[in-house]
Amino acid sequence: MATFWDRLPPGGGAAERDLKRLASPGRPFVLYGDGWYAPYVREYLGRRGLAPAAVFTDAGFTSSGRAVDFAEVRRRFDNFRVVIAFANARLAREKLARLGVSADDVFFFDVMGELLGNTFDRAWLEARRERLDAAYGLLADGLSRETFEAFLAAKLGAAGEPLAAVWRKDQYFPRDIVRLSDSEVFVDGGAYTGDTLLTFMRLTGGRCARCCAFEPEAANAARLKATVEKRALRGVTVHNKGLWSAPAALPFAVWHGTSASAVSGAGETSVEADTVDRAAPDATFIKLDVEGAELEALKGAAAVIKRNRPKLAVCVYHRPGDLFEIPLFIKSLAPDYRLYLRQHQPVACETVLYAVI
Repeated sequence: MATFWDRLPPGGGAAERDLKRLASPGRPFVLYGDGWYAPYVREYLGRRGLAPAAVFTDAGFTSSGRAVDFAEVRRRFDNFRVVIAFANARLAREKLARLGVSADDVFFFDVMGELLGNTFDRAWLEARRERLDAAYGLLADGLSRETFEAFLAAKLGAAGEPLAAVWRKDQYFPRDIVRLSDSEVFVDGGAYTGDTLLTFMRLTGGRCARCCAFEPEAANAARLKATVEKRALRGVTVHNKGLWSAPAALPFAVWHGTSASAVSGAGETSVEADTVDRAAPDATFIKLDVEGAELEALKGAAAVIKRNRPKLAVCVYHRPGDLFEIPLFIKSLAPDYRLYLRQHQPVACETVLYAVI
């Protein structure tokens, strides 16, 4: 009987072949898009000594302040290639086709794996086949299994941007999975400057028991505190700390130019970390987007998970093993959880595992 393994691509050097084409002399390339994804694309290309000749957008938005319109690109360059620099490559290809750009001259790179340190090949997967099969078998619905396959296919370089077919926008609070009450004790692990917290408050109408927001990066935590004060959010406590398996001081790296920072042995500073078990023993909903520390943070929430069966929303895209290690760990703590996997960007990031009773 066929399994998802039979549908996965073999993997290979498609991205490297495209990068070599871009590096060939005589034909400049331009970026299409200048939003949140563009800095990551610039970094990915820059590591290979590749720099765009220009950047254009079709709606006037520019994060770099350097974008022009497509007519200006056509005026400046006779013969150019295009690298898609926004996440929805399927939509980008459609728009470029309407502009008359040949598909042969359009390139897209799912850069998140390399920049997050989460890359693997088919051999790496095969060596972990038993655990991957076990995790796949725990998923509660068809969309979860499709998402699991699409994530692996995207990492292996499948053509056609497979994640574009399964991504959904309602990150952390999908209505078909998560049911919010007016007495939640919400733990926001990796709160950044408050985007998830504000969504939670909007969806609950501000009715909850309390919220514990953990953000280890000092500048982000300061902005988060300012937002809480400005909006007079009741019951919210901001902790300028990370979440871990035990209270600790951890090396920490701030990744300048992006929204992500992380616990790292190469960190230039250190941060304090606490556990959910200590800080929020009454938690009813735990969200974790902690840049690769998710499994350690879950270990520090093990008592709460066993006792309270809180709703869980846990990112599983930061480390290669998270896709199977995290669901297997959660099930080992509470076998009665139902597990769902959802993709919240059409590139290999914002992949979230939900656990509910």
